[in-house]
Amino acid sequence: MQTNFHKLTYTAVFSLLCVFTFAQTNSPYSRFGLGFLRSDVFSSNKAMGEIAAGYRSAVGLNVQNPASYSELSLTTFEGGANIDATTMTTKDSVYKGTYGTLNHIAVGIPLKRDRWGLSLGLLPFATTNYRFQLQNIDTFNEYNGKGSLYKLYLGSAYRIGDFSIGFNVGYLFGKQEYYKGYTFTDSLSALNVRNNTSMNVNGFLYNLGIQYKKRIIKHTEANRLKTDIFFTAGAYGNSGVAANAKVNALWERYFTSVSTGVDYPVDTPLQQAEVKGKIRMPSQFGIGFTVGNENWWIVGADFKFSQWSKFTSPVSYGSVGDSWRFSLGAGITPDYTGKFVKRISYKAGFYAGKSEVRVNNAPLSEYGGTFGFVLPFVFGRDRVNTNDFFQLFLMGDVGTRVPNSAAFIKETYYRFTIGLSFNSLWFQRRKFD
Repeated sequence: MQTNFHKLTYTAVFSLLCVFTFAQTNSPYSRFGLGFLRSDVFSSNKAMGEIAAGYRSAVGLNVQNPASYSELSLTTFEGGANIDATTMTTKDSVYKGTYGTLNHIAVGIPLKRDRWGLSLGLLPFATTNYRFQLQNIDTFNEYNGKGSLYKLYLGSAYRIGDFSIGFNVGYLFGKQEYYKGYTFTDSLSALNVRNNTSMNVNGFLYNLGIQYKKRIIKHTEANRLKTDIFFTAGAYGNSGVAANAKVNALWERYFTSVSTGVDYPVDTPLQQAEVKGKIRMPSQFGIGFTVGNENWWIVGADFKFSQWSKFTSPVSYGSVGDSWRFSLGAGITPDYTGKFVKRISYKAGFYAGKSEVRVNNAPLSEYGGTFGFVLPFVFGRDRVNTNDFFQLFLMGDVGTRVPNSAAFIKETYYRFTIGLSFNSLWFQRRKFD
């Protein structure tokens, strides 16, 4: 049984990696900063407003606060993917798009159950994908961008009494490409201008976390799973670090033949190849708490702040500033030991805040709601004491990004996330009779 379970784990996680990488985010606001920032929150707490600072799970990964790894009791493989639908509206137009992307693939290993944990994985960090055009009286302007940054991380945590401390070390890598074109449509026969710029990024990131977990209601022998209630407070953060960048840029002027439609370069005002630079990443911190027991009910809240006003990059379009987000979340499981329908968990949350994107010197307002279901599947007949099972996460996120003026683009998104978590007792010491 265990061999088959392991084969199923490999197959499902590999399938998620291959199938859900067909597109990236499509937003003009991904032009700002490093692009559209992907969430570090995985399946277990994503549907609860993405609360993370005070969240711990014995069978789920919370990468946002690495102190949570010390709670792991089973080896956990996780994979997740998003399918997003976005509606962008202005005063006189509406644009709709659908896209999908890998959310994460990771593994967590309890080096010592409920005390010392390890995790490693790969997840998107930021994506850039936009294309828009502006028509003026005498010019036609075009702006394109594409590319992705990824993060490969390794983290660990250790519990001492009621306190857990943890860390993540990550390697950031990827490439982004930008295009700007200016075509003159008047009768002055002015030369057209276009610019192609690319930036290769690599560097190391880190994140530190701490959590305090205290049992505030002790269990009874009759119903211990439901009456163990815990209070957990946590915090995480990092300081701004520098990543490496190599920039290639080409500015050229050209004219387009009226008869053939072919572009003919005239000169090159600027050409750069492999110019080294630095990206100053923003510092970040988050605090929060949870109360409850994930086997029955749990509620929590988070506050996160990122100092994007200190961000610098050799290639940067648009302005960015400090961002923050406040989140509330809750989850409930009717009967952890009951039949399948009663073991389904229901989760929901809410968030609101200000984006790092600055439009007309003002931040975008962001707010939305999350909801989801966790479907538990057990291998074998023992639903309570089994060490081989997997969970299917089905989650939704409905939100909006609103500028301070109706003249700019308002984004409304509908994000569906599917996640898989495989749990098993691996690396155990075998006993022989």
